[in-house]
Amino acid sequence: MRALAVVAPLVLAAVVAPAPPAAAQPASLDLLRRATNPNPGLSSYTASAHLDATLHVVLPVHKSFDGTAYYLRPKREIAFQGVSGSLSKFKDLVSSTPTYDEATTAYTIALLHDDGSDSSYSLVPKKAGSRVKSLTLFVNDRSALVDHAQWLYTNGGTLSFDQTYETVGAFRLPERANIAARFPGYSVDGTITFSGYAPNAAVAPSVFTSAAP
Repeated sequence: MRALAVVAPLVLAAVVAPAPPAAAQPASLDLLRRATNPNPGLSSYTASAHLDATLHVVLPVHKSFDGTAYYLRPKREIAFQGVSGSLSKFKDLVSSTPTYDEATTAYTIALLHDDGSDSSYSLVPKKAGSRVKSLTLFVNDRSALVDHAQWLYTNGGTLSFDQTYETVGAFRLPERANIAARFPGYSVDGTITFSGYAPNAAVAPSVFTSAAP
């Protein structure tokens, strides 16, 4: 959503205490794996989406938009009509949490905190020159769902969201996301609400864009 360190004192260590199978995961990473893939049986969905957002400029501007959320594993796109400028960037930010495979491939992952109720993870990009400086994910230990995420960018910008979920059939899906974006030159606060889910509906790959936050 990370070779044995000591090889020397000898072969005896390997005989008495064999290494665990390669597939075994530390409990902390298993929680992150479940949190970034909470619906293994879900391949796609469509849902209605509603955006209420305030762009903070000289005089704050409040806008509301209706649209559609599309999911086709592992991508999610939220399409709103008539959204432009900074709000156009803002509407896509909620969909950028990496999958577990993406996280383990592209990030160095560290468990920051686990008090038995909530866990937090630091994800630092492995690739030099990334616009993302770090991503912190907060996971509810009981539900194994990401309820808060915060991105730090190399330009000093920040993005955070708090997300709640609803049960749709056998799946746990986003119900509401409160988002705050603070970037040089603009800031936005808003809420995206989702309703009318159609799990495993037909979704054309062509609805997705390559735009990044």
